[in-house]
Amino acid sequence: MILSIRKALQISAEKVPGIADGDAGLTRSTFLKGVTAGLVSAGIAGPMGEAAATSVSRIAPVTDIDKLYDAWQERFNAADLDALVDLYVADVTYVNPDGTEMVGQSRVRDDFKGLLALKPKIDLNVRKHLLYKDIALTTNHWTLRMPKADGTLVELTGGGIEVMQKQRDGGWRYVIDDASRSAS
Repeated sequence: MILSIRKALQISAEKVPGIADGDAGLTRSTFLKGVTAGLVSAGIAGPMGEAAATSVSRIAPVTDIDKLYDAWQERFNAADLDALVDLYVADVTYVNPDGTEMVGQSRVRDDFKGLLALKPKIDLNVRKHLLYKDIALTTNHWTLRMPKADGTLVELTGGGIEVMQKQRDGGWRYVIDDASRSAS
């Protein structure tokens, strides 16, 4: 482990000013980043360490399963793409209302970006979830309204079936989201 930390600090020294040997500019922040990188490369910090080494989300996690659908609906209706995508794990399996299966947050982001450009509003109704430890199976019915070019509204209805899991940060996130199904 010490060798991994040392190696990470040496690599950082080559790339980041203030870490080079003999430089008095080593900061606490740069040292901690180097230690975190060493722990990750040593395999000790795991996925949590990888997240800490790369970035920290500024979006508060939804820690109450009963409020997850509210958060999703609010973020969707506000067209807050970053906050909406944050409700999904990085390698989420997502099926959009058209039945297209996608894997990963970037695919979800692309799909929602196009949809949110149409300025839709959604209501998630008849929400249910079954819990098993840190996993939830959920269902809902949704009504989506979008303005047409002439100003009239188009209304679509459907259902969703999702699997959510509580993450290390305490937040619930979608692991599987199938918005193409009826949730009867």
